[in-house]
Amino acid sequence: MEQQKLVQSGERPTSLTVDIDGSLLPFDKFRKAQEELANILHEVDQNLGEKKRPSVNWVVSSVTSGSVHLTIQGIATERVAMAAIAEVVTTVEKGIATLEEHPQRPPFFSDRALESAKCLASLIGKDISTIRVGANSKRVNLTQHLVANVDELIGARYKSFGSVEGVLNAIDLSQKPLFRIYDLLTGKGVKCHFMPGLIDEIKDALGKRVSVYGLIRSREDGQKVSVEVEDMEVFPNETELPSIKDIIGILGGKD
Repeated sequence: MEQQKLVQSGERPTSLTVDIDGSLLPFDKFRKAQEELANILHEVDQNLGEKKRPSVNWVVSSVTSGSVHLTIQGIATERVAMAAIAEVVTTVEKGIATLEEHPQRPPFFSDRALESAKCLASLIGKDISTIRVGANSKRVNLTQHLVANVDELIGARYKSFGSVEGVLNAIDLSQKPLFRIYDLLTGKGVKCHFMPGLIDEIKDALGKRVSVYGLIRSREDGQKVSVEVEDMEVFPNETELPSIKDIIGILGGKD
């Protein structure tokens, strides 16, 4: 009873719940959701514990039907305090919220934990419309933002400063401000994160060919994934370029 009151108070949650909504929940996807959530808890627990204490034992404490609600509970023992379990749960909850918002590695999240968070969000599709994760009454809606952010974190392992050219398109202000530029030859897009103060300049360049400079994150195969924009040059349209006749005039030539 004391543990139940502690969890309900919202101060020290010791369990994490995943809510799954959809017209149909295949058993393999239900099992996959359980496995990935358990992987995240285990990985964060290992990094937090630093081998100074035993791992937390996690059990399925509740499953309800309709919209499926799966709760995984940490079990306190003589060597694993309730506070340690609460720290793991809170770290996972905050970490998933961070991944949904930004391409930023949360504290104590290993690559495996990031992959599991991505796999959990990737279950959303034809059969599953929404997945929410959280402790107590708090929930984080998982979306494709999380999938893209994890891809940027662990798919782009190489960093360098340089420039990327392409056509500026698709400004997105829903999360961290970004736009995409698309290579004229390959058609592949690169996410460009920018400071809010650049928004007017970026809006004016919409649909134009630009060169952006900043920290570039690339995959192992050399494919550029994202740029932290520090500077941008907008190239003139073809109609704004001088004609051959103009160039001859500038150089002092004759017709």
